Amino acid sequence: MFEDFREKERIGWGSKADFYKDHTALITTQAIPTLLRAVRARAGASLLDICTGPGYAAGAAHAMCASSTGIDFAPEMVAMAARSFPDCRFQVGDALQLDFADDTFDAAVCPFGIFHVTDPQRAVSEGHRVIREGGRYAFSQWCSPAESDFFRIAMRSIAKHSDMSIADPAPDAFLYSDRDLCRKLMVDTGFADIEVHEVPSVYHAPPGDFFENIMRLTVRGAIIVDAQPDEVKLAIQEDMNNAASAYLTNDQIVIPVPSFVVSGVK
Repeated sequence: MFEDFREKERIGWGSKADFYKDHTALITTQAIPTLLRAVRARAGASLLDICTGPGYAAGAAHAMCASSTGIDFAPEMVAMAARSFPDCRFQVGDALQLDFADDTFDAAVCPFGIFHVTDPQRAVSEGHRVIREGGRYAFSQWCSPAESDFFRIAMRSIAKHSDMSIADPAPDAFLYSDRDLCRKLMVDTGFADIEVHEVPSVYHAPPGDFFENIMRLTVRGAIIVDAQPDEVKLAIQEDMNNAASAYLTNDQIVIPVPSFVVSGVK
């Protein structure tokens, strides 16, 4: 299910590997300290970074003297991670079918992967499977547009003008922005001692074309926009830039994009 969307996500994130650090990482890395605290990352522990992207969580864990392994479904991201963090192990892999034996790692994290995978329940179940009893698993997730100015502006502008019927069917990215549903997912998977920690992330964008920045740092939104006629793209661009202009402060567009981290123990 959602195979066309999944393949476009893989290609899209692969194409963004070279400039991830200048765009998407400005937001996503803000949750890494909370993720690593949530799994009690420590010296000597083995940690799996699922949906590692360019490897930032794995690299941060390694800096704490943990033994880090990262997997991602985009080969370009894996190559970037290996170049950036040569002391960690990285490999191409599927969050929905991890290529590791049961009870392999002391901990696992999934930085914003639940937002992108086509089967979040299976992804969490796989995380549970590969960690040892007593180990911890944590994932970060974006808050919904109702709580996030960033996503409210981006998604409202796209939804207002786009013909969504010409975009590939995709899972609801914000389904697990419901913290109670996240808790239930973790408990149903077999986790205990569930914790939820808020991350008040903020995006500092350069002044100018906010729409172009959104297109560079996202894939899901870009997939929808790219499917639209040119006149619709221009309407989305104008609408999004007008909305973002209200957040211009000291020659930067400063927009809240909060997230949270959910964790549990096996």
